[in-house]
Amino acid sequence: MPLISYPDASPDMAALLQSWKLPGGVTLALEQGSVDSEQVLIERCKAADAILLGWAKVTRGVMEACPNLKIVSFTGIGAADYVDFDAAKARGIRVANTPGYGDRTVAEHAIALLFAVSRQVPRFDAATRGGKWVQEPPGLELKGKRIGLVGFGPIAREMARMALGLGLEVVAWTRNAGKYRRSFSTVKFVDLAKLFDMSDIVSLHLSLNSATAGLIDAALLNRLKPGAIVINTARGGLMDYDCLEKLLAEGRLYGAGLDVFPDEPVAGGALKSRLTTMPNAVLTPHIGFSSAAAMERMLRIAVDNILGFFAGKPQNIVV
Repeated sequence: MPLISYPDASPDMAALLQSWKLPGGVTLALEQGSVDSEQVLIERCKAADAILLGWAKVTRGVMEACPNLKIVSFTGIGAADYVDFDAAKARGIRVANTPGYGDRTVAEHAIALLFAVSRQVPRFDAATRGGKWVQEPPGLELKGKRIGLVGFGPIAREMARMALGLGLEVVAWTRNAGKYRRSFSTVKFVDLAKLFDMSDIVSLHLSLNSATAGLIDAALLNRLKPGAIVINTARGGLMDYDCLEKLLAEGRLYGAGLDVFPDEPVAGGALKSRLTTMPNAVLTPHIGFSSAAAMERMLRIAVDNILGFFAGKPQNIVV
């Protein structure tokens, strides 16, 4: 049975994993804390048959120094950002990820941002904490409004179910509309430009790749109705944030709820000086995926990827 190295576990993930009973014969080498150099990672993983990976970078050099390594199971979706895929292919090392772990959690965060924007929760919270009893301006009631979902993957489908339950009308754009028309008969599928024309709320649910980078450009954003709301829990690179900021500053949009940004973390520069001072922008630090339930699902999937691989039943393999 394999030696599994988890070189960069957070305290919460370490505690969770240590509370589980692994199959007999499986050995777990667990280290906590960030890995700040290739040499540190090599030292922690050099004897491993499998790496359970958080945020460290598994480079070609790391793979060459780990002769027993057969699989890397990444605790997340975007394994390509942390594992050298070309080197893995060349050495016959499999790479797996953890799809689906956060679908419900991200959708719930998008709904949370929508409520925070529509009822101006941060503004009223700050006023109340500051000793002011402010009850104006009134917020928006969501029932009866139309939400447009850009993309219709698992997160967007969760979003659609919740939005319908809230009394929203749901429209969506996807390149595979025919696949979903029967199972989501209450969702109207439209082209992208029409979605921006007709929606009171637009929520982004696309992965970021060469086909989607910058897809939500100024031309589309300028098609939005006056008083519309934009929600983005997907990726910052999907959208023209300069145009979004301009529309917010001019008051053409009611507001925006943003969990992702073109450059993360938002530590300074032009983005900080604009969006962080706007009362109609609600900002969170890319935490849509983060809930206790989602983290447990993610870790279970990542561990099962390794156990399944050594049992001859590989799953969630991306390389």
